[in-house]
Amino acid sequence: MSQYGLKDIHFAILEKDTKSSILYYDVEEIPGAINAKINPNVNTQELYADDQLWESISALGKIEVEIETADLPLATRARVLGNKYENGVLVENKDDTPPYLALGFKSLRKGGKYRYIWLLKGVAQPMGEDFTTKTDNVDHKTPVIKFTFMPRTYDGDWKRTADEDSLEFTGADSWFSEVPIDSPPLSPADKSELLSAIGIAQGVLQTATIGTGIGEYPENDYEIFSNAIDNAQVIANNNKATKRDVDKAKVNLSLALLTFQGAKILE
Repeated sequence: MSQYGLKDIHFAILEKDTKSSILYYDVEEIPGAINAKINPNVNTQELYADDQLWESISALGKIEVEIETADLPLATRARVLGNKYENGVLVENKDDTPPYLALGFKSLRKGGKYRYIWLLKGVAQPMGEDFTTKTDNVDHKTPVIKFTFMPRTYDGDWKRTADEDSLEFTGADSWFSEVPIDSPPLSPADKSELLSAIGIAQGVLQTATIGTGIGEYPENDYEIFSNAIDNAQVIANNNKATKRDVDKAKVNLSLALLTFQGAKILE
């Protein structure tokens, strides 16, 4: 569905962004929205073999964003670009450092409903300005700010988008009240004990001999124990495995080891 409108540009300064926590200041508005362009850069590595494209791997690069407004109050400009604003005067210094921030807006779509967008972590570039003498023709010079956006450290997200006409989306009224943040991600489960148990089990399996003689193991019991090790390894390789998953895998593997050792032919 086509989009043909832009309004309600907002921003919020990003105070903190780490693996374990994230903090934004209050959302502020930039009046007079005219235009917004979002251009993600994708880095692609291609591998050719047998005279053809064999493999293509793409990774997200920097996201270039440009917004144009009818006006940009000096106080707002100072906040976005990291300048000083004192007694009605904007002071720009060579050591100014623009803060990281989030940028939100909405765009009218065909059908009269809006698409809502938040770009989650970016930094503004110093603004260029164009001053021209007055002529007979009106030539508007409007402020343009360029940003470089990137994924958040906290969760890897760089953009949130929602359509007002979606039945699942109910957050239109509060979209600009705060920058979207999901519940804190769960800390990775400690897998050290599971990995140790897998190593022990693999050692036992490697020294076991399948057969029907004394000191050997029945083939069926060998296969069951081997499958139990494989199942535990799946959990160990799963980055989303919870503590409960890991604990359950350790118990199951321990029981499988005991069962396998009990299957050894002694007489």
